[in-house]
Amino acid sequence: MKKKLQKNDMPSLFDKRTSAWVMPPEMRKELDEAVQESVDTLNENIEKTMEKRAKILKDANMKKKIWFIRHGESLANADENFKSDSFGGRSISLSERGEKQAEELLKHFSDAPDLLITSPYVRTKETAKPLTSKYPDIQHEEWPIHEFTYLSRKRCQNTTFLDREPWKDEYWEKSNPEHRDGDGAESFIDFMERVRDTIEKIKKRNENFIVLFSHNYTIVAIKYILERNPKEITPEVMRDFKKYFKANPIPNATKVEISLNK
Repeated sequence: MKKKLQKNDMPSLFDKRTSAWVMPPEMRKELDEAVQESVDTLNENIEKTMEKRAKILKDANMKKKIWFIRHGESLANADENFKSDSFGGRSISLSERGEKQAEELLKHFSDAPDLLITSPYVRTKETAKPLTSKYPDIQHEEWPIHEFTYLSRKRCQNTTFLDREPWKDEYWEKSNPEHRDGDGAESFIDFMERVRDTIEKIKKRNENFIVLFSHNYTIVAIKYILERNPKEITPEVMRDFKKYFKANPIPNATKVEISLNK
C-alpha cells in the first residue's frame, strides 16, 4: 500500500549539506499527480463550457429570421443605355417601377424587423424607405453589403451597360481572384472576404429578425459561401461562383431567407 507523507516527515526535507529544502521523490510524484488532476479537471470544465456556448449560439442562430432583399429596379436596370459615372453606380436611384416594387415589399412584413441594414448605395435606401416609413422606430445601420465592383471607376466613367459588357467578359474569362482592375475596383478575394465578414457579423448580432437590403452579386455570394464554403479562393472557385451566379440570379425586389446553420 502506498504510504502517505505525514507531518513528521517534514524534517527530512531539509538537506544540511546544501542548507536547502528538498522534496523526496514520493512527495514530488504525489504533488505532480495532484497538479495533473487539477489541470485535467480544468480542461474538462473549459471544454464543457465551450460546448455549451456553441450550443447556445447555434440555438440562437436557428431562431433568427434573416432576410436579404435585393433593391428594386434601378434606372440602370431599366435602361441598358443608361450612362453611369462608375461600374457600381452607388448614386443611381430607383426607376418608377422600382419605387412601386419597394412599396409592394411591405406585404412580406406583418411585424417590424428588429434590425434593418442597407448598403451605402442610394437604391437600397430607397427600397427600404416604405418599410422605414411604416415602422419609423426600426434600428437602421449601414453595412458594406454593396455590389461587387470589379471594374475601375476611370474605365467606367460615363459608360453604358453595353459599353462595359466586353470588359466584364474579359474579367471573368481571366478568373484571377487577386486581380484589381484599378481605382475603385476590388478583387474577387476582397469581395468574398467582405461577404464572409458580413456573415460573421450577422452571427454576432442579438436581434432575432434582421433584414438586409443589398445587391445581386452580394446576395448570391452569401448563398454560395453558406452552401459550398470554399476553403480557399482559387481560380477554380471563381469560375464555379460565376456558374452559380448565372444559375441563381436574384430578381429586383426579391426576398431571400438565409439560414446560418448550413
